[in-house]
Amino acid sequence: MPKLIYRVVSACGALGYGYPRESLEAALRGEVDAIICDGGSMDAGPYYLGTGTEYFESEAVKLDFRHMVEAGARIGCPVILGSCGMAGGDRNLDWMIGIAKEVFAELGIRGAKVAVIRSELDPEIVIREFCAGALRATGAGPELDENALRESTIVGQMGIHPLITALESGAQYILAGRSCDIALFASDMIRRNIDPGLAYHVGHVLECGALACDPGSPSDCLVAEIYDDGSAIFTAPNPARRCTAYSIAAHSLYEESHPQLQYYPEGILVMEKTQFFSRDSRSAGIRNSRFVHSARPWPWSIKLEGSRRLGSRKVSLIHIDPADLSKIPADILVYGRNGVQLQPVDASQRELGIIVETTGKTREAAVLLASLLTHYLIHYGYPGRKATAGNIAYPLSPNLVSFQRQDGTFGAIVPSGTRDPVFFENYAAIKAAVVKLIADEFPDALENATFAITDADASHAVALLRTVDQDADRLAQRHQQEIGRIKDVVRPGPGSLFNLDAPDAYAWSLYHLLQNEDVIKNTMFPITYFAAEGADWTEQGAERPRYFDVGDRDYRGNVDDRTLSLIADHPPVGAPIGSHPLLDMAVVIRSKDAGINRLTFDIIFTSGENYEAALHANVFTRCNIAGILGLPPERVVGSYFVDSCNAIKISIDRPNISASMDERDVFGAQQQVAIEQLSIPIYSAALAKASSF
Repeated sequence: MPKLIYRVVSACGALGYGYPRESLEAALRGEVDAIICDGGSMDAGPYYLGTGTEYFESEAVKLDFRHMVEAGARIGCPVILGSCGMAGGDRNLDWMIGIAKEVFAELGIRGAKVAVIRSELDPEIVIREFCAGALRATGAGPELDENALRESTIVGQMGIHPLITALESGAQYILAGRSCDIALFASDMIRRNIDPGLAYHVGHVLECGALACDPGSPSDCLVAEIYDDGSAIFTAPNPARRCTAYSIAAHSLYEESHPQLQYYPEGILVMEKTQFFSRDSRSAGIRNSRFVHSARPWPWSIKLEGSRRLGSRKVSLIHIDPADLSKIPADILVYGRNGVQLQPVDASQRELGIIVETTGKTREAAVLLASLLTHYLIHYGYPGRKATAGNIAYPLSPNLVSFQRQDGTFGAIVPSGTRDPVFFENYAAIKAAVVKLIADEFPDALENATFAITDADASHAVALLRTVDQDADRLAQRHQQEIGRIKDVVRPGPGSLFNLDAPDAYAWSLYHLLQNEDVIKNTMFPITYFAAEGADWTEQGAERPRYFDVGDRDYRGNVDDRTLSLIADHPPVGAPIGSHPLLDMAVVIRSKDAGINRLTFDIIFTSGENYEAALHANVFTRCNIAGILGLPPERVVGSYFVDSCNAIKISIDRPNISASMDERDVFGAQQQVAIEQLSIPIYSAALAKASSF
């Protein structure tokens, strides 16, 4: 019988999402070798790196971290947090250190060794690499510019070695800057000689918390158990969730541009031969993943992210009479027409703008209620949900604009939208459920502020104007000119809001690989150790990460993300015997950013029969997908078959860099409507064949 050799708890998908205390307590029953949580990412846009601020409310982050520290102190196991403060820059990390000191003081943590690992990099070092032509692009854009780099805040995404070094030096609590999400979980396993292929794959499943479950949610815990036979078993401590072979396989696709290849600082995770299996009704596992120590640019390639300020931003939201919609210039974002995608809706589609607006006696009250409403709306899981990466699209980063009204009260507004027909069917129930959740969990938020949700479609359109400039006077003038373009042709309707001062605009200035081994090993990711006595942390020393090779050197398989598992163009023979709507054939149809410059689509079918029928129909070849999405074929990175979970994955170059000035969907979570609308021709030859999953 296999022997348990390691057990790790993932607290939630990101610190601040929250998780039931009962789930963590259930997860702690039995052996626990580490408690780990990812603190953030770049998904929400460059603002948080550029400003050094946090995406989540500070009290939510503090509460999540407090539970982790309390558990770690009781058990005596390592507690690891990466990408601190959302973006992982020095200011983000320092903010999290302040939270940690408060928590340590409140819990009476004494005599603890804390490691702080920084990931920010001097722009001048990056500029030298740029001038030498040594930065490697990760896809389309952003275009590099020396002046822009000099004005940027830049971080590197650390791998396993800084974390392993801190653990080997006896640190119980680790606060890391920008981190590869998977490295947070893989590091301690690799330190304990667990196979790297298994360790990295386990890390990928765990980094989103219970999102890999059925039903999935980033606001809950997930446990992984590693056995000496080379397998890992995942179990949700919350009895309302379960892990299945299907849910684990499907989650292995999430946020990645290829279904079987994932690229990390130390090498490549290869899942071509991975086996997914169920252990019982609530637990499932993996085995046979490989980790490859490949030729350059891996290992010792660190992904760099840079953010720079573009200027101040003004926003206006203008309500439009439906009779006047055709008069609005085509380039203006209008919910009900082109608020979610640049391409306007056609006669067969509906676009819904969801404008959340709150009012409170204080700015804090208005902002809190608006934040809660939008957080629950985007993540709420409802029966029959297909777009599991997010229910709505945000055009702004940050997504919320706060302001003061003429009567002295404060307001907050969040524009968003969707084209998802399944969401439309459930919208009324979703709104009611979201309000009930807030009433149950945050009753003070509803007592201290009021809200209204405006539904904007072709029968009640709302235009969103956004202007950015570094000069305040010029900004005001330019934004007024934008307002004038609408006022010249229509009369703004009641409820319109003009000249709101939104948070400053930032842009990604860098998303490239650093390949200078000397800089990586001798400059980046310095580790500082502290002796913690409550809030009093005394520096005890520092060291450099210790590096060693990881992974197979003799792997002979395919590691080319443009060819492995690519769907071939094989037109079917004969005429179809009928057709089925793709919505009826798939359990998941989702889109999501895979970095700032790629967008990926996952179609997970309800059965092997439906999967094989879709493949046989030849709809999902690269050229056909380009036509469906209205793209040149060269912008389709690949369209791939995934037998392990009856899925098709499509990856494209993002039409724009995430959170650009013309952004409509920062997270890329609502770009799948053209695929949702497909009807798949069915051929008799496909009906006799089915996946073995």
